[in-house]
Amino acid sequence: MKFQSVKETAKRFHISERRVQKLCETGRIDGARMVSNVWLIPDTATKPADERTVIGDKDLLSLSDLCRELSISTATGRNWLKLGKLAPSSEIKKTPFFSREYAIQMKADIANGKNAALKSRRNKKYVSGNTLYRSYVSDTSSNLSAVQAVLDCIEEKSIEITDEILHMLIAECAVQLILNKNHDKTSSDCLSGYLHGTLKSKSLPLVDDLISPYPQIDRVVGLHTDLLNIKYQYEEGEDLLGLLYISLKNIGNRKATGSYYTPTAVVQKLCRRLFSINEASGKDVLDPCCGTGNFLLQLPPQIGFEHVYGNDNDPVSVKIARINFSLKYGISDPAVIYSHITERDYLSSDPARQFDFIIGNPPWGYDFTAPQKTQLRSRFKSAAGNSIESYDVFVEQALSDLKEGGILSFVLPEAILNVKTHTPIRGIILERCAFQYLEFLGNAFDQVQCPCIILQAVCTETTFRSQDMLVFDGTHEYSIQCERKVNADCFSFSTTDEEYHILEKMDNLQGKLTLRGNADFALGIATGNNKDYISQTKSKENEMILKGSDLRKFRFTPSENYIVFNPESFQQVAPTEYYRAPEKLLYRFICKQLVFAYDNRQILSLNSCNILIPKIHDFSIKYILAVLNSRTVQFYFRKQFNSVKVLRAHLERLPIAFTDTDSQNQVVNIVDGILETSDKTTVTDLYNELDRKIADLYGLTPEEYRIVKSTMEDENLFLY
Repeated sequence: MKFQSVKETAKRFHISERRVQKLCETGRIDGARMVSNVWLIPDTATKPADERTVIGDKDLLSLSDLCRELSISTATGRNWLKLGKLAPSSEIKKTPFFSREYAIQMKADIANGKNAALKSRRNKKYVSGNTLYRSYVSDTSSNLSAVQAVLDCIEEKSIEITDEILHMLIAECAVQLILNKNHDKTSSDCLSGYLHGTLKSKSLPLVDDLISPYPQIDRVVGLHTDLLNIKYQYEEGEDLLGLLYISLKNIGNRKATGSYYTPTAVVQKLCRRLFSINEASGKDVLDPCCGTGNFLLQLPPQIGFEHVYGNDNDPVSVKIARINFSLKYGISDPAVIYSHITERDYLSSDPARQFDFIIGNPPWGYDFTAPQKTQLRSRFKSAAGNSIESYDVFVEQALSDLKEGGILSFVLPEAILNVKTHTPIRGIILERCAFQYLEFLGNAFDQVQCPCIILQAVCTETTFRSQDMLVFDGTHEYSIQCERKVNADCFSFSTTDEEYHILEKMDNLQGKLTLRGNADFALGIATGNNKDYISQTKSKENEMILKGSDLRKFRFTPSENYIVFNPESFQQVAPTEYYRAPEKLLYRFICKQLVFAYDNRQILSLNSCNILIPKIHDFSIKYILAVLNSRTVQFYFRKQFNSVKVLRAHLERLPIAFTDTDSQNQVVNIVDGILETSDKTTVTDLYNELDRKIADLYGLTPEEYRIVKSTMEDENLFLY
């Protein structure tokens, strides 16, 4: 009888390797047996019938459905189920189902803190609370203390911020700003005077829009005079109303709707750059996701109000944006204001005009409903995949709404340049745009770990051009003078022309190989709960397990973490044969550098420490190790992908220099020398000797190698 591996069987059954392993573990594949911790499956074995149940009761949710409701992964849901954090309402053929009422209660308990399950996780979608969004306005704003005083009063008196109270507070602030801008004498608690007709001011229809839905607003004002006893000052160009609104909004609500309000400093950067390069007078400007109007407030004075348009689908934001529009341009005619600042779904309606400039910060990670997804897939090429990213479709719609020669300038996550899921929108950009300006901002948003960019593109309706674009990388600005070869797989512009020529040289290296189709990749173990599974004490039953932080280049430091290897207990685990491979490379998953270590001891690793097993014929695994750890390939990784995560897609594109057996042996001998010594000076000397040899294999000149080394200056080489 012949046997196949889990991987071979997965291909034959057309299912995942994890599914095959699970079938083996539950005895559902006849004849499957484990030898030396590796499953072997008869090549005559047939795929078992799928016992997973399809349920037609709309009042019952599957585990996957529940996970979508709670915004957690299915793997996390399975783990919670195993740990008793989820309680099924019923089971059908051993498959758990949950009532819709249970899902609603779970979401409520998480939101109000009764269920702390999400608090130890990065997913804070349902975490509630109010905080001063300080970076939204200028550091010098005199109103920061006023908004903080409102929040302090709310906390001190344990006031629940209802919609009525929210609108009351915004209306109070708006009345004060309108009077202040008009040089009328103001004090605090102006709203009460406006409601009772004692305030010497004509009708304020934009303020009426805020309070008219609440007929009992007068009673609420009387109950919360302390909240109104705070004085605000009008400051030109400062979105105080927006600051107050977003500071009062539930944090979880902001994230669920993809609303990441752009700090004024970033808005000013975008507008300053956009209108310093391009003539603005007489040109029409649209912010299709204007929020409370901060981008519109920063527009230069040469753009008259008749050319300025904003839109949003959040009714409160639109009401505030209209007030800001009125304050900026000194307009009191509601009809004019309503025609320029509109409330609608930008993605499902067509504007009546095209624009010279479309600016703003589109929603990130908006949670579309199933009907919305169906509609978006019928309208947008960038929505064709399994998941739909809101800022992708906003970019696509905006490009359609620009005049030829019009300019798009958006604040976007840096991921749009290089992450695989954004390939469709990059393809659309390639068909229609030239880049004018690109700025790397890093993490520019409060409490959001997401590097972002300012992307400025000209709608040419011709194939992509990068020549003459300006790039600012945070420290240096440079102009791209040579036309770049760009494809939808990745937009890489974090290179000067000199650096780009080195990348081109590496890509065009004669005989170069890649790991695509020439390697096995595997994730480290995700236990689902490290506190339960990981011990700091060695026993007869457990064994060492590595984390990413244990890895150095070429080697790893012995870990003080131990685990009992029970694959069926873990949230996510690769087939055992990958962990127990005779030789493998381990690499840090979260890192701006490539850090690869050699393992021939079949050591386990957690999911911060992933696995690569090269399978390039006649190439030593230690030679691949040396290449991946070299400055030359690190230079390629950084300049092409500029990522803090080392993804399989990145590794599969790295050029591996071809060389003869003698040159390989020389490299391997140096690698062995590094592995056999612990002396830091010796390790450094050997690494530098090895690194120069690798650079020679890529044909780098001394000047090119100097440029490569300069990218690693003052950085940890992770050698010891």
